[in-house]
Amino acid sequence: MKVLFTSHTANFCKFNRPFMRWFKEQGWQVDYACACEEEVYDYDNLYKISFSRVPWSRDNITAYRELKRLLDENHYDIIHTHTPMGSVVTRLAARQSRKKGTKVIYTAHGLHFFKGAPMKNWLLYYPMEKLMARYTDCLVLINEEDYRTCINRHFKAGRIEKIDGVGVNLDRFEVLAQEAKNEVRGKLGVGQTDFVMVCVAEFIPRKNQIFLLENAKRLHESIPNMRLLMLGKGELLEEYQKKVQDEKMDDYVSFLGYRSDVNEICAASDVLVSSSFQEGLPMNIIEAMAVGIPVICSDIRGQRDLIQDGRNGFLFCLGDNETYCKRVEELAQSRQLQLDMQQHNLEDVKKYSLDRAIEKMSEIYRRYM
Repeated sequence: MKVLFTSHTANFCKFNRPFMRWFKEQGWQVDYACACEEEVYDYDNLYKISFSRVPWSRDNITAYRELKRLLDENHYDIIHTHTPMGSVVTRLAARQSRKKGTKVIYTAHGLHFFKGAPMKNWLLYYPMEKLMARYTDCLVLINEEDYRTCINRHFKAGRIEKIDGVGVNLDRFEVLAQEAKNEVRGKLGVGQTDFVMVCVAEFIPRKNQIFLLENAKRLHESIPNMRLLMLGKGELLEEYQKKVQDEKMDDYVSFLGYRSDVNEICAASDVLVSSSFQEGLPMNIIEAMAVGIPVICSDIRGQRDLIQDGRNGFLFCLGDNETYCKRVEELAQSRQLQLDMQQHNLEDVKKYSLDRAIEKMSEIYRRYM
């Protein structure tokens, strides 16, 4: 028995590894096809297929031909595909294979069309995904809005399922004792009594960190011991660094770059903040929940699946500076509120554990084995 995983980028292998290992435990051959731009693990055979994320790129025609040849030669029992264009090319290439019994599963990690999405997304990606659903045996969604969209708009996949994300290994996370928290803060140059806000996100337009920076000065005036730590890299990093420097916010806004100790930094912080325009089911929020810190985030698809306003964090409407600042100030002024939200997050995050994700996905896989 053989299974093929496909994705536009090799980066998605990190989400697939637990499920690839599960198939190996069942005695299956596990192959992977992607751009191979970084290391891939836990496979039997690895194939370089250079999918392009640009729908009209000629590279996708080449990818289609290469992948169809691969499918014709290997006769896979199951194909599990990820990423928008990787999955479009995969499902087109697998049409003949499905007639011979191959089952195709597509996990959408956040559809490009959603409430508030640009009209061009609806014009391009909605008809494309609706058409591709016809070539999908099981369409897997990871948030409630996407699931309801596909159900209500009558996507013709064989089955439509919702899972609670791809799973987080909760054993990797812990709530830091005060002494350990102070030690981490010391290494970062942050005071023990500072109110520390952390943002973990790639510096790209849809993450919208400019909103956080535009409100940083006001928050520092009302919370003099406020510190904002920004983790990540990306195309907008230099622009944001210049803004902080030009507006003399260096003393309380810090850019820490790409870090391997994100879990520790979050655990040593007081709140995680996110002002994203678009998410699927954000791992940064799940991981913040796992270390027991509250979350203040924009009220969008995926984030509202994780955060209940007033229970384990706060939600604010995109562009609502006033509510965002008030919520930060409210949290900074109440240690008891922070502790209450901590307990709720430690309880709520269990729903998103890796064990539960494997259990749910294995149920889906077994239907086609």
